[in-house]
Amino acid sequence: MGNSLPSKSPPPISTRFQREQKRLFVIFSLVLCFGIPASIDLSIEREYVLRTNHAGNYRSLRPATVAIVPGASVYKNAPSPVLKDRLDCAVELYRQGKVRKILLSGDNGSSYYNEVKPMLLYVLERKVNERDVFVDHAGFRTLDTLVRAKQIFQVKDAIFVSQKFHQPRAAFIAKKIGLELQSYESDRRPYVSGPFSRVREFFARTLAWVDMNLANTAPKYLGNPYPIEGSGIKTWKGSVL
Repeated sequence: MGNSLPSKSPPPISTRFQREQKRLFVIFSLVLCFGIPASIDLSIEREYVLRTNHAGNYRSLRPATVAIVPGASVYKNAPSPVLKDRLDCAVELYRQGKVRKILLSGDNGSSYYNEVKPMLLYVLERKVNERDVFVDHAGFRTLDTLVRAKQIFQVKDAIFVSQKFHQPRAAFIAKKIGLELQSYESDRRPYVSGPFSRVREFFARTLAWVDMNLANTAPKYLGNPYPIEGSGIKTWKGSVL
């Protein structure tokens, strides 16, 4: 008579319950980590799509006081392709009479990295009137850029010049702070950083939602006013002066 294998007894009910609790905890954690950001991302995207009409065509834009150009990476003191396209689009708006001023806002937080100097030099090389170019050295985030535009530069209406992935978050923040903002999408080519930028934007939108609705986050720096209706030359200090 052959030996039969011993039968395995089912795990105790308490053990099965613990395993089920762990599974539910993992599912709940995933919902919190990805479900809520996904909902916020979709909501901000949908609101932008419903509000915006032909954001890639400057002819559809209403005239505004200023084009706001947020900073992006610079390589060897030259604008990256992403940043170059933003600057070219801002200059185009200026030449077409859609804006009277250009506000360059970027990261100049250390002596080793300066976004705004290459931005300023690039615009001046394209024969924009010096008085019409303003520089914001403390545009560390989109929130800082837009809040400072309103409070420091006393901007009431503007056109935000950036790539499509960036525009919904800017529009969301502008609406929250009461800044009249149109969008001009500056996508002029495929970008190597495109997929990474969209993933980063997924989480940045959640942070913006928290900043605006829960934390009441302020810019890192404020300071003395530089009205956008005046001359921008006095804002260049630290860039080319």
